[in-house]
Amino acid sequence: MNRSGFGLDKYKRSLVALSIGSMLSFSATSTAAVENFTEEVERISVTGSRIKRVDMEAASPIVSFSAASMEGTGYSTVSDVLRNSSLNPFGSFEGTSNNGWASMSIMALKGADSRQTLILIDGVRMSKSPVTGGTSNLNLIPNAAIERIDVLTDGASSVYGADAVAGVINIVLKKEFEGVELTAKSEFPDSVSGADSQSFTFTGGLSGEKGNMVFSWEHYEKDAIYMSDFDYATAQLNEEGLDPNNRGNWHGVSGTGRTVEQASNGWDSQALNTQNNCDVYNTGNGTGTIMGPFGTDSIVCGYDYTESAQLTPEQRRDSLMANFTYELTDDIQLYARGLWMNAETRDISAAVPAWFPTDHALPERSITTEDGTDLTLTAIDDGGWFGYRLNTLGDRTAEHSDSTFDFTLGLEGSIGDAAWDLNTSYQRYDSFTWGTNYTSRTALTAAVGSEDADGNWSGWDPRDPDATPPDSVRANFDKRRFTTQLGINGGVSFDVMELPAGTMSAYVGASHTRDTYYSFVDGQAEAGLVLGGNGGSGGEGSRTVESAFAELVVPVIDGMELNFAARYDDFSDFGSTFNPAVKASYRPIESLLLRASMGTGFQAPLLTDLYGLRSRGHIEDDKNYIQCYQEGISIEDCNYTDDYWGTSGGNSNLQPEESENTNVGFVWQFAEGWSTTLDYWTLDIDQRVDTMSTEMIQIQQIILWEKEGLGADISSKLPGVSITYRGGNNIDEIVAPKANQGHRETAGIDWTVNGNIETEMGDISLDMNWTHMIKFKTSFVDADGTIVLGQDELGQFDRSNSFYRPENRVTVQIGWSLDDHSVSLASTYLAGMENTERNETDTADIVVDTLDSYLSHNLSYNYHTPWNSKLSIGILNLTDKTPPRAKNENPRDPINSLYDIRGRVFTVGFTQTF
Repeated sequence: MNRSGFGLDKYKRSLVALSIGSMLSFSATSTAAVENFTEEVERISVTGSRIKRVDMEAASPIVSFSAASMEGTGYSTVSDVLRNSSLNPFGSFEGTSNNGWASMSIMALKGADSRQTLILIDGVRMSKSPVTGGTSNLNLIPNAAIERIDVLTDGASSVYGADAVAGVINIVLKKEFEGVELTAKSEFPDSVSGADSQSFTFTGGLSGEKGNMVFSWEHYEKDAIYMSDFDYATAQLNEEGLDPNNRGNWHGVSGTGRTVEQASNGWDSQALNTQNNCDVYNTGNGTGTIMGPFGTDSIVCGYDYTESAQLTPEQRRDSLMANFTYELTDDIQLYARGLWMNAETRDISAAVPAWFPTDHALPERSITTEDGTDLTLTAIDDGGWFGYRLNTLGDRTAEHSDSTFDFTLGLEGSIGDAAWDLNTSYQRYDSFTWGTNYTSRTALTAAVGSEDADGNWSGWDPRDPDATPPDSVRANFDKRRFTTQLGINGGVSFDVMELPAGTMSAYVGASHTRDTYYSFVDGQAEAGLVLGGNGGSGGEGSRTVESAFAELVVPVIDGMELNFAARYDDFSDFGSTFNPAVKASYRPIESLLLRASMGTGFQAPLLTDLYGLRSRGHIEDDKNYIQCYQEGISIEDCNYTDDYWGTSGGNSNLQPEESENTNVGFVWQFAEGWSTTLDYWTLDIDQRVDTMSTEMIQIQQIILWEKEGLGADISSKLPGVSITYRGGNNIDEIVAPKANQGHRETAGIDWTVNGNIETEMGDISLDMNWTHMIKFKTSFVDADGTIVLGQDELGQFDRSNSFYRPENRVTVQIGWSLDDHSVSLASTYLAGMENTERNETDTADIVVDTLDSYLSHNLSYNYHTPWNSKLSIGILNLTDKTPPRAKNENPRDPINSLYDIRGRVFTVGFTQTF
């Protein structure tokens, strides 16, 4: 990848690569002046601006990934290339199991929220996932169709609209290709039995005097990874020497095995038999293992979910792309682009963890199991709650089907010195989830049997190891969601006047877009009656946005330009907003370019955040501050933990986010063929939309009790937020919809060095990209209920709240090529992190956990044969570096948002061109 380059050759390559006719098209690189410039070089589009000109405007920092540089990283997918780049400093989500996002892969520039990074295909917005609403699914981008990827790392709301707060990623597709190309590639992890992947691509192209067409098909499939594939992720003590009787010392063991909580026992846990025999519930017809007993006064029969749970799901996807251009006249060109993509994801989770009440008492009774064990079954009160892992019914399976259709049709032309463009685009993203082996809460309670007057038992007894729940308790968890966007865009660029330093140029344009969102959920799931699912209510909404935008480029003196941009957006549901930006570039000498920019942004709440379905997940071993408070224990000294459901989702009361961004930097060609860039940037966001942590919600409830008494409910202060209990102070569920949560301030430095040396022993290239985060502060609600800006989070991590803030992320790619041979070594470095707590003296932080720094290397080799084919072999994570894991907080859980958890991976590929 390259940030900025120099020379006439790169200009010519940019011309070939343009997204013809798209008003949002990108150039290949941000570059310095061109030597030996001639009149014949036509005007071209520049990243971050719609004004075409001869000289490349370089006020906007750009990183460009060519198809060759992406191949040199060793990765097989667009998602892997982008997520493992330095531009994704804090990592991002990639298709983990047991959640509604299993089919998704996303990226977040500048450590901002993923919805604040805009993804374009040839300058037109890519379809947005109805699962996330504001983000596109990187998994659906076909690698075979890509010519390069351009990343604008500056805020660009004044040019591209609200969702370009943190920057823009533009996927530039192949447009001129003749012949046929077939490619096959496989990946084989060395030490993990899962995660094998295969891809197959076909690309064909035709060119004529008046136009050209390129067609590409790609098929990709990847096997699942299970917890049991890793020795460190199976059920075991977190550290040697810990008390095995304490379930809190175990990894991979849930409290929902075979347990009861009831008033007669002070709502402490009890085993389902008075002998506290947990092994007896392993009858051989269930998945996972019941373990225990754990505890002394409060007894728990736990469940080992690591035997059947996936870490990442099984995936299969296909992509089709077609690009077409045709010259209607000498001055008018027609272009069309179509993309169809489909992904099938199979997500397997451990059996449903059910908490359900009984509506009648169950008397103590003595039984003999089928294997001859004598048991006395624990007496259960009316209204007692069972903790019961439904492993005898099998594991939960969610099959996700994601499909997208993107189509753009446009014209571009010229009238005299003016250039115009007009296009219309339509995007649709459908997501369907078919979930099986879930459970109905009401059916579970209804299925519990009873004893008649003669002592005869009829029906299901959850306490009996030989009794299994009836099939009537099974439930599906089906969801159908889709988004659409219809847009019309157009504008004209023209020269305003000649100034002593050059030509003043302008662009004016307008657009109309219509967004819709629909979500349909199975009725029982929407009513909250299905256990084990990850989504609640459905919803629907739509929005129309009318936009007008303009740019003006003013040459001030020789070598200096000012670029003014402004955009007016009128939202049908949130009013109007005006966002200006100003950029400046100055070249004091031919080899040095200085640049600066500042602008504002406005992002209306996503339709999914306003109307989206609720996402529900099971939270294990989280702090129960409610119980501590009721027993007079302070928050600081609270050690009680609980397992409960956490639900988040849409909130119709959300307000827009507003942002300010700045960038100051330079581009320097310090030697022939070598350049470096350095950019300092800031991004501040107000009214940030996020989900409040479950721990903070508990603290807010306690604050409310202190002020208004124990009868006060948190929902009276935070609409939509609720806490429910399963008897006593044991938390059953915390509902926390999206909310505006104040302010975030971020700042960082991006530094790149790239170049090439030609020698008799071959060409050597270097491409280094370093993102150094300087500040990351987020406001929060303190113990007094006041919103305050928090401490700097850089260098910190917190597993319970799923955030990781490494200060430095570096990628270095070294290449060597000679004749038909080429070798690439791509290295990635992530700084270490700490988890700290405030000392009681408030003089210093105490380090309670650490994540070590991480350095991995990918090695790849290509050989071009005499018969127009290419053989590729590679090794990802050459030294088999084990990704860091927390040492105290969930030390056995791998962190795949930051690291490739597969260990060493061997790759082999073959390409044949005709």
